[in-house]
Amino acid sequence: MQFDDDKRHKAIIKAESLSDEFDTDEAEAFANKHKKAKWYDDFILLFEMITDKEFDISKVAYISIAGALAYAVLPTDIIPDFIPGIGFVDDVFVIGVVMKNISDEITRYKIYKNKKSNMH
Repeated sequence: MQFDDDKRHKAIIKAESLSDEFDTDEAEAFANKHKKAKWYDDFILLFEMITDKEFDISKVAYISIAGALAYAVLPTDIIPDFIPGIGFVDDVFVIGVVMKNISDEITRYKIYKNKKSNMH
């Protein structure tokens, strides 16, 4: 199964519509289940950005991240996660697109997080 431009477009549209479906507990359980995945660190970074109550994240970034994480967690993907070898291709793509689109916000969060850790 190839992940063509049509599937990429559908994945992004679906992710954008899922921000209201984001569930912190489900996302955390999903991340814990996939700690060895190559995309784990990116998932955790985005998760921390929207669950850190002290970080002032823009509404656009929040919606983008929540949608991407919900897309990855929920089983209603363009490519079902249970398909060995390719099941997470669309999830990784969606997370990557979001990270690229909000790279300035990610940089701002990393600076904030570094300053916060240096204070303690």
